[in-house]
Amino acid sequence: MSTSPQTPKESIRFIHLSDPQLVPAGEMNYDINPQLRIRLCIDAVLSDCKHLSLDFAVITGDLTHWGEVAAYRVLQEELNRLPFPVYLLMGNHDQREAFLTVFPEHPVDDEGFIQYTLDSLAGRMIFLDTLDAGKRGGVLCEKRLQWLENVLASSEGKPVYLFMHHPPFTVGLSAMDDDNLVNAGAFFHVVKPYLNQIRHLFFGHLHRTVTGSWHGISYSCPLSPVHQTAFEFDNKKPAYVSPEPPAYHLVELKPEQVVVHSRLFLHSEPAIDSRSCYRYQLNG
Repeated sequence: MSTSPQTPKESIRFIHLSDPQLVPAGEMNYDINPQLRIRLCIDAVLSDCKHLSLDFAVITGDLTHWGEVAAYRVLQEELNRLPFPVYLLMGNHDQREAFLTVFPEHPVDDEGFIQYTLDSLAGRMIFLDTLDAGKRGGVLCEKRLQWLENVLASSEGKPVYLFMHHPPFTVGLSAMDDDNLVNAGAFFHVVKPYLNQIRHLFFGHLHRTVTGSWHGISYSCPLSPVHQTAFEFDNKKPAYVSPEPPAYHLVELKPEQVVVHSRLFLHSEPAIDSRSCYRYQLNG
């Protein structure tokens, strides 16, 4: 079934983060304090966006590194500082039971998977659970795919935005491409009738800023708030993680446009006075 998307009436703004990989308070991950990083990220969001109206935030998985209850409590503590809702997804580092111990009110589907929908002014947001427990790669089992098919079928022509941890395609990074969504073909079979409704795909997992399009669907992936994947395309097992700076994405969904800004929130160099450059150009 192919449907024509309705035009949303208004725009919305939200924050997209992924892969904070939190550990219990006071512990380190790759010589980085993940709690401090997520705290600095939230500080930046509150400062950078204080004059903007933000509708929500989304964290597309790998909320923790080892899946401990104590690590999810760290996440809860930091997210409580935000004045808007935060929607959370599972990544391959997460544990559903531990997550729901700390976030018992978080929406789940009838089978207990952490997937759900949000109908907004911009259209229908669909949040997917790609966790395949004990494995780095992701999966959408038959039950999860059936759920997705049902919510797409009931979307009534609304614009649709998909959120998931694992990308359903390769991007050329050998260290990550073997660990994407393993049943990407089955996923595409479900979404194919709705390609003209699906406006954007948001995901994580890669620990790199990656944007592009897939079967005509635009997509974006942010840097992690902690460490990044090495920028090596033919090395399946780099001996290091990259210390490149972390980022969050500020997303604006408009009736005619999807805008994704990447903000390197640890940037601390002094601001450049653009007026002095202008005077130099005039006098040169």
